[in-house]
Amino acid sequence: MDFGIPETMSTERPDKACEFLLQGRVVVLVNGSPYAIILPATLIDYMTSPEDKNLKTNFANFLRTLRFIGAFLTLLLPGIYVAMTSFHQEILPTELLFSILASRENVPFPVLFEILIMEIAFELIREAGLRVPSPIGPTIGIVGALVLGQAAVSADIVSPILIIVVALTGIASFTIPDFIFGFHLRYFRFAFVLLGYMAGFVGIGIGLFIYLSVLCSLNSFGVPITVPVAPKIKEKGHGLFLAPIWKREFRAKYIAAKKEKSQEKISMKWKN
Repeated sequence: MDFGIPETMSTERPDKACEFLLQGRVVVLVNGSPYAIILPATLIDYMTSPEDKNLKTNFANFLRTLRFIGAFLTLLLPGIYVAMTSFHQEILPTELLFSILASRENVPFPVLFEILIMEIAFELIREAGLRVPSPIGPTIGIVGALVLGQAAVSADIVSPILIIVVALTGIASFTIPDFIFGFHLRYFRFAFVLLGYMAGFVGIGIGLFIYLSVLCSLNSFGVPITVPVAPKIKEKGHGLFLAPIWKREFRAKYIAAKKEKSQEKISMKWKN
């Protein structure tokens, strides 16, 4: 059981494929497919963009931190909202609790039905924006979301704060660089919504424990998905965040590459 967690990466970008080749990875090109398959792949690779290495280290790490926050919000924010409104109202500030209750006063449906309606509607708008011709795709997405959200609030089908939660979740999902991993998080957040509705934070905690246990048990062609965090491995330039440029010449040990360095030592050979 792997919960649909991807164990390889796919890309259409030549620069990304070449970058992973320099790191000692394997890139597979399949006849008739526009995607290059990269393996082995780790969880940190899914949160990395090729543009990171063109930025200063502190800027790149700031963006990577934002992506991890976006992944957390994509997976858990709707479930946390459902758990708080259904079981744990006491943890909310009194003014915010009164605001939520007032916004849901005229809504005839339970919070689970509300959030499922809006999440499915958001996914429909996203898919429609991808399938229609590109000049009008973004327009359909923006106008459809605005019109649908305003109409749903005016008709007392959903509460205004739920629109904010769904919109924030959708925006956070766009921060994931890898499409397959982002799709996995979008798909699996519905499970946490159900767990939050059935058992509150206890259900979300149990689901998160099972999810992390499965994640830590997965291997991508012999390499643990969560390396170098779990198991903890001290690597030169290969950690949770991007290392300074002078620490990036070594390849990761868990890749078991034949050469330790990704390139030959740069020296003034004409002086030898």
